[in-house]
Amino acid sequence: MIPRWTCEPAPGHGEYMARIPGTLVEAVHRLAAELQVPSSTIWLAAHAKVLAALSGEREVEIGYAAGEGRPRLRCRMTTEPRSWRALVSESRRAETQLVPQTGVAFETVFDPADDAGPQRGHNAVLSVGIRERHLLRLRYGTDVLDARCAARIAGYHLAAVEFMTLNADAAHDRQSLLSRDERNFQIKGLAGRR
Repeated sequence: MIPRWTCEPAPGHGEYMARIPGTLVEAVHRLAAELQVPSSTIWLAAHAKVLAALSGEREVEIGYAAGEGRPRLRCRMTTEPRSWRALVSESRRAETQLVPQTGVAFETVFDPADDAGPQRGHNAVLSVGIRERHLLRLRYGTDVLDARCAARIAGYHLAAVEFMTLNADAAHDRQSLLSRDERNFQIKGLAGRR
């Protein structure tokens, strides 16, 4: 489960779009070509890393959107400490072993083509899709997240992909997905408690 990050829960769904810089899109394509995987695998690895960070769990289970009107597929993977390259390899393994699940509600959904349609009826707290290659779209339950938190989660995804494309051999468990502002905020908060 991901954290409940809203002070004013309300029924419904929200949407947050983050532009993916062109340089990052190119870096994803280069890394995908180098590792001989689809670019969706890179984004799935980032999504798994973010979910592991949010939940505090190394094993994650994701609903994988296979297209509009089709049931979600169960995608299970681990984010055990190792390199980004190994995490991409694990993501590819998970993508090739997707299991059909009818009637299962997933906490989170990964939608590589962002074409699975509205989230209604799927009970997902968070759905992440790559839209038109240059947009990262997060759909979220407003009873669990708000727009500010969705923006932070989008930032975590972009940070994970940036780290991955800068050095695929780096240990992903030693890199923080937090923005500089968020780290500074947390440091000030800790200092204020002393």
